[in-house]
Amino acid sequence: MREEYFVNIAFNESIKQYLESCNNKNSLSYNSFLVVVIRLLALIYGKVDILNPYYLKNNVAFMNNLTKFGVSNSEIAMFKDDFLRFYEFEEENRARSIKQKNPYFTNIQKYLVDMFVAKKKSREVSLEEEESFLDLIYSVHTTNPYRLSYAYLNATDIRFIEKYYYSKLNEMDVTREIDLDKTISGNLNLDALNFLGVGLSNLSEMSSDEIRKATEQVYDYFSVDKESINRDEMLSKAMDYYKLYGKRLTSGNGYVDILLLMSVIVTSLSIIAIIVFNII
Repeated sequence: MREEYFVNIAFNESIKQYLESCNNKNSLSYNSFLVVVIRLLALIYGKVDILNPYYLKNNVAFMNNLTKFGVSNSEIAMFKDDFLRFYEFEEENRARSIKQKNPYFTNIQKYLVDMFVAKKKSREVSLEEEESFLDLIYSVHTTNPYRLSYAYLNATDIRFIEKYYYSKLNEMDVTREIDLDKTISGNLNLDALNFLGVGLSNLSEMSSDEIRKATEQVYDYFSVDKESINRDEMLSKAMDYYKLYGKRLTSGNGYVDILLLMSVIVTSLSIIAIIVFNII
């Protein structure tokens, strides 16, 4: 590490860009991956624990703050090194006529998921905070077009990080002795249940019958046939539409609904392609 940088050049430049762009929240800089990493760290640990060490040039305090919810020192060290590698790869990408996927894009997100889940293990996290995290972490919840297009450019599987997040939450629930078998077909859609105001913190207090009824209400809410073999796929598409347009999509005819959903998906991908083309 060079002494003129805070932690390393990746963190130094990211925090610098964050401070320069935080008053322009619609800007490309504020929604760039480097700045979003700092925004996620500020969401998880609080701005004070992220920015004060930067102002004081105290690298040790910064690294210690990242372990306060129980993430190991070794994992934080790997996160720091991978963030530097991500930055260096992006700098090399600038000189390429054909951009390459950054191989550290997903790894860094996994570290951030681990940090957020560690926080959820140690204290109560509001649904609003969780929704903000899922929006920022480049999941399918991401609403900003810059971030969404960047995710499509660099992710091998656009849904991977969300799957990873929920798998980590399930591990957390096992340690809390929450019965994950108390679900319809043994597969609880936590994202869907959030629409009914049911979060992970509620599950340990709910009976099997209450969880089953809540899950059925989700299918009814999105007009999905809960007896269909493709119900989970249809539910996922209906939720994607809701996140994009803020309303449910239904014509009263299942076949027509599927066609409408497919047209929405194709239109959305076309918009993303235009955004990506303009950014490149």
